[in-house]
Amino acid sequence: MHVVFVDTTLTTPPTGGAQTFLVILCRGLVERGWKVSVVTEPGPERSIVEALLGVGAETVEHLWHYCHLPEERAERLADWVNQHSPALYVVSISPDVGWLALPLLDSNIVTLSIAHCDVSAFYEPVAHYCSLIDCAVSVSEEIHRKTLADCNIPPERARHIPYGIDHLQPDEFEARCAQASGSEPIRIGYIGRFDQFQKRVMDFVPLTCELRRRGVQFELHLVGEGNDRSTLEEEFQRQLPGADVTFWGWLSPQEVKQRLLELDVYVLMSAFEGLPVALLEAMGHGVVPVVSRIASGSGQVVRDGENGYIVVIGDVATFADRLESLAHDRHLLRSLKAAAWDTSREFSSKRMVERYIATFLYFTAPEFSREHRTAVPQPYPVMPSCKSPFPIWLRKLKRRFLITANAAQMLSLTINTRIF
Repeated sequence: MHVVFVDTTLTTPPTGGAQTFLVILCRGLVERGWKVSVVTEPGPERSIVEALLGVGAETVEHLWHYCHLPEERAERLADWVNQHSPALYVVSISPDVGWLALPLLDSNIVTLSIAHCDVSAFYEPVAHYCSLIDCAVSVSEEIHRKTLADCNIPPERARHIPYGIDHLQPDEFEARCAQASGSEPIRIGYIGRFDQFQKRVMDFVPLTCELRRRGVQFELHLVGEGNDRSTLEEEFQRQLPGADVTFWGWLSPQEVKQRLLELDVYVLMSAFEGLPVALLEAMGHGVVPVVSRIASGSGQVVRDGENGYIVVIGDVATFADRLESLAHDRHLLRSLKAAAWDTSREFSSKRMVERYIATFLYFTAPEFSREHRTAVPQPYPVMPSCKSPFPIWLRKLKRRFLITANAAQMLSLTINTRIF
């Protein structure tokens, strides 16, 4: 069976858990004999593309050019999909083209969407294209609830499928526990995008200040990239010169796993999430989660005081309280590590792949009715976020101007770099 995924963001840094998830899912499908194609567009970030190719998925990157408008890209995407006639078409992440292609697809192709985060950018397209979506998948319980409540999707056409990860096996976890001496500084880590709006990464500065004020012996390891990394580094240099803080940058999946084996606590202070893959991976490696209390994701996995801690968003003092208690009570730390690892086993990659396959087979079965797709308006109205008040010729002219200006800027930068 052939399935096509659309993610037009996976070549744009920084990538995140939704792209890591796609690699894991594609690997599982290919191992079970499925043909998998992932449609994206050219970009500077090649790690996910290489990872997809490494697990046996096909990547399709050149269906359109930069100068094409979203509706032109959608036509090219739909033409390609209809020509290859996959059994399933899945919109994973796409601001425009993946959704705009839906009305143009052959009606025999089963359509699905995946909502990765608890934000309107994932709910609004599902609500707008609900008549053209056979199944709306949500990665968290809260996203599933909102999809049913706000997106006009009936329960029989919705599924909640949590992310799955590769956790330590029992013997690996026992070996990890045997290595812990309890005499070193507590090792605190964060793995993810350096983004203040969602991830609140700047909170690490006052948190570090508070831990130092209390005399807690610790190391802070920060893994990832993002627009706010340089700002965070500068703030650490300004307020905490000489602090034991390490910025690791982007790491390969194997390197991330090695870092996780060296950590005691994973801190996530986000304002909102879907179901953080990094959180699941941390717990799967026996790392205690200390996370913010948000509607989606963390509360589905972390049970406060049982397998980690949940703290009110922005409450740096309580985050510090929890870390201080773990640093001083190594028996508590070991107990929560074991509970976190045990919880992670509910979110295995094998179980996730099996759920997706069961969903795919259910909606491609002949007995599944797709009457909801028979009475859609023609032409289907364009999603509001993709509408423009300007004529096509003016939009194309503007796009060409921006492309030319960007090319000139890059050329100037290259010349200046060579000269100086």
